[in-house]
Amino acid sequence: MLKRLKGNLLIFVLLLAFIGVMIAGQKKEQNDLRETSERNGQARIENVTTVATDQGQDTVTEQPYKNEKVDFKGEEFTYSPLGSSLTAGYYASKENKKFASVLSNYIQEEMNYKVSLEGHSAHEALLMHGLDAVPEINKQEPDLVSIEFGTSDCSAKNNIPLDTFQKQLDLLVNDLTGEGTSKPQVVLLTTWSAGERCQAFDEAVKTVGEEHDFPVVDLSEVWGDSSNVGRKGVQTYNGVSDNLYPNDNGMEVIANKIFEAVEGPLKERGLKTTES
Repeated sequence: MLKRLKGNLLIFVLLLAFIGVMIAGQKKEQNDLRETSERNGQARIENVTTVATDQGQDTVTEQPYKNEKVDFKGEEFTYSPLGSSLTAGYYASKENKKFASVLSNYIQEEMNYKVSLEGHSAHEALLMHGLDAVPEINKQEPDLVSIEFGTSDCSAKNNIPLDTFQKQLDLLVNDLTGEGTSKPQVVLLTTWSAGERCQAFDEAVKTVGEEHDFPVVDLSEVWGDSSNVGRKGVQTYNGVSDNLYPNDNGMEVIANKIFEAVEGPLKERGLKTTES
């Protein structure tokens, strides 16, 4: 009887030892899995960060107000586009189809501003003409200014030196946003359909935008698509079209790209003004 009890006790002890080993093994396996998961998770985070940096993707901190629904309840808002032929509406079919008009409608509809469209533009204008128009623009006390020069400056006919263009553009932005101005949100546009000869001017526009921390809209993505370019010989409100400037579709694409670039900053600007 005693021998049987000792045997059962030994079996019980061995069973407890076996169970203990099994539990310890499971815990070790769980810990190993947790450490592996944490390492993999960190690796994914580092990889996403690297990809975002390498590809130059926007982050949520760059435009924190972009997707925020706002209502400025019909407050006055002045948009003053400053530029050359593209800003003047060549060759939209009607004046309300040029990108400045379309953009004004976007701002009004999406933010409930009462938008006043002013500005200054002229066919084939050079950047030096934009400098001459600064007093007129500042007098308008704009909330938003789009700057579109370079296509005529870099043409073979005018052949403005690149260094001169960049210095003039830097001066123009300073004069529009310095002391005594309404300090508007500025957005810069690259050249239109000018090809390789104006790529250096596009880079100059991007450099000035970066130095002043203002967005730049690259129009090469627009004029590179032939469906955005008008055909020659069409009667428009600005005369008979050529096959260089945008059609109504191209104008709408430009307006949309500008809106995407300024939506966040304009909402942030408006909300801060309202809070103050």
